[in-house]
Amino acid sequence: MVRAPCTFVMIACVFILALGMPARAQKTPEPDHIRGQITKADASLVELKTGDGTTVRLRLTDKVSVFSLSNATFTDLTHGTYVGSVAKRLDQYSPIVRDSMSWLHRSFEFRILDDPLRGLALGVTPWDLPPGTVMSHGWVDDMEDRVLSIKYGPTEEEETDVDTRYVPILKMSIGDKSLIKPGAHVFAGARKGADATYVAVFMLIGKDGIIPPE
Repeated sequence: MVRAPCTFVMIACVFILALGMPARAQKTPEPDHIRGQITKADASLVELKTGDGTTVRLRLTDKVSVFSLSNATFTDLTHGTYVGSVAKRLDQYSPIVRDSMSWLHRSFEFRILDDPLRGLALGVTPWDLPPGTVMSHGWVDDMEDRVLSIKYGPTEEEETDVDTRYVPILKMSIGDKSLIKPGAHVFAGARKGADATYVAVFMLIGKDGIIPPE
């Protein structure tokens, strides 16, 4: 799938728009974020029950991008591993020593991206969780115990230091529509169509009972 250049470009564009890009480069508004569990699914429609009990219906098209989330461990991380994290800035400095001090962020969600997704959504952008929360994508640079820096540019300012001690480490891979089935937990991006119904842009689906923590 990812060997075809046109397919890779399509996935890259969807991923960048849906899962965050640097604010200075963003031109297209992000799709709405919907989190829930699949209650019904067929080839063209998915019903999700959200955390507050609301039922949301998502239309599926051939353009929807599907990704899987599976278990990983901190020991899978090495210098240069491509990662993504949702994290909130704390009122304390990072323990990583540099020429200048950096703020420490507490990670709410941390994932390792498979190599075919390396480089996608590079950068940092505000996220729709508690105020001060950001989504960062980049490569692992410095590490100090369970605190590591996510580097997304050449300068010291272009990195996010995240504390991963309180969050599971997950792996994100390219998936397919066979993952879309009742019982699965989903983090989806969707846009409202002309008829006011949601059309799915992307779906991150937890495997083996994993609930996407975004």
